[in-house]
Amino acid sequence: MRAHCDAVEIADLLLGAVPAHLSAEEHIGRLSGLQDPKSGLVPEFGEPLPVADGDGFIGEGAALYHVLCVGYALDLLGPGLPHPVQGVRDMTVHQLLVRLEALTWRTGAWGAGAWVDSFATAAHWNLRHDDGHGTPESLFGWLLTRADPWTGMWGSPSAEEGRLQVVNGYYRLTRGSFAQFGLPVPYPERVVDAVLDHARDARHFGPGRENACNVLDVAHPLWLCTQQLGRSADGYRSGEIRDWAERQLATVLPRWQNGRGFGFGQGAAGPGPEPGLQGTEMWLAIIWYLADLLGRSDELGYRPRGIHRPEPARQGITGLS
Repeated sequence: MRAHCDAVEIADLLLGAVPAHLSAEEHIGRLSGLQDPKSGLVPEFGEPLPVADGDGFIGEGAALYHVLCVGYALDLLGPGLPHPVQGVRDMTVHQLLVRLEALTWRTGAWGAGAWVDSFATAAHWNLRHDDGHGTPESLFGWLLTRADPWTGMWGSPSAEEGRLQVVNGYYRLTRGSFAQFGLPVPYPERVVDAVLDHARDARHFGPGRENACNVLDVAHPLWLCTQQLGRSADGYRSGEIRDWAERQLATVLPRWQNGRGFGFGQGAAGPGPEPGLQGTEMWLAIIWYLADLLGRSDELGYRPRGIHRPEPARQGITGLS
């Protein structure tokens, strides 16, 4: 399922068209036809619909990410998701707060942030169906009152991984919530401090160790915070941010393979170094953010419009999308 969505994103980004093996109508039919009209969830191809938890939504699995990738692929194709996501629409404020408190913030902040991303994105799609039900306000209230004032983030680092879980979870959480809804993030200076500290961790950014996930999860928070803090040469730690962006571009650009794209990363994590749809879609978005941190994204000739779009998908909870 994700591969189909990545193909739609890449074709839109580079060609301004749909993948040529199907017509636009056939792409729409194939993707929208897999959304369960009752739950609003999209299972993996050939797999059964996931069973909802006690609060009506799911906590893990491919269907969580499909809220994002299928939703944005259909958004690029025109119609968007045809049905609201029932578990998010019907979740009460109490159920949401219980779920948020139970997420794995201490031991798995990436997974916790990914759940928030999926929930917030489903809320965004549901608002297009006029099905908000008040929980988006409660989500932002919980996030604002739980952000760590020393880092601006949610979750705890570990001796084994450093800030990896926290920073990667921050990207997913803020992508779906603050960035998608056009709202300012709390403590942006502290976020920049934490992210730049993480970017020096050789366990994740040493030679041959970087991958699309880890670089995106640094580039986007830095970009997001500079939108609030200012992008001038004398902006908060702007010199260090620019230096980091330049180094990343110098590393990744030579890895493009004509007719094949980018691999996910050189290390063992993820799909690996061979070019593919996931690596190509992610690195094209990363390159745009890195170039924009340097004030040079206009030279690329493309701008992400889908899941990695830089603009908010809506302005606030009640704003038009």
